Amino acid sequence: MRLSKRHERWIYIAASVLLLTGLGWLVFHYFFARPNDFGEAHHPSEPWWLRLHGAAAMGFLLALGSLLPGHIARGLLLRKNLASGLAVLSLMGLLVLTAYGLYYAGDETVRPWISLGHWAMGLATVLILALHIWLGKRRATAPRPLPHSRHHNGHRHS
Repeated sequence: MRLSKRHERWIYIAASVLLLTGLGWLVFHYFFARPNDFGEAHHPSEPWWLRLHGAAAMGFLLALGSLLPGHIARGLLLRKNLASGLAVLSLMGLLVLTAYGLYYAGDETVRPWISLGHWAMGLATVLILALHIWLGKRRATAPRPLPHSRHHNGHRHS
């Protein structure tokens, strides 16, 4: 179930860039907005954070797709780390749907709610993904029980 070090590194890099660009947008959107004559003006860097986040999302989806034929399929087949893995996949599916909603489907009344759901699920995904990784590594390093043997000191029991 373990990924190669190189594959693991690419997943971590893609996820980290996605997280950092999402956090960048959150910080500048909520803490650096300035009042103007029409309400609050967005920080000038916000569109760039969104562009970077969108590019990072595409990279992460490629990385996620690389897990489907091996890691995910095998995990489902062997039923290992199933609850946390399905939680991560479900949240990622919802993130894709809310991202689509933000870009294509949201109007000005619905968009803030979709945005809130998207970034809240994004943060939750980070926690659930960290749990999934921790559980998987813990299971991989746990001592394995010895197989039951009919031999004792090289002799068969009668």
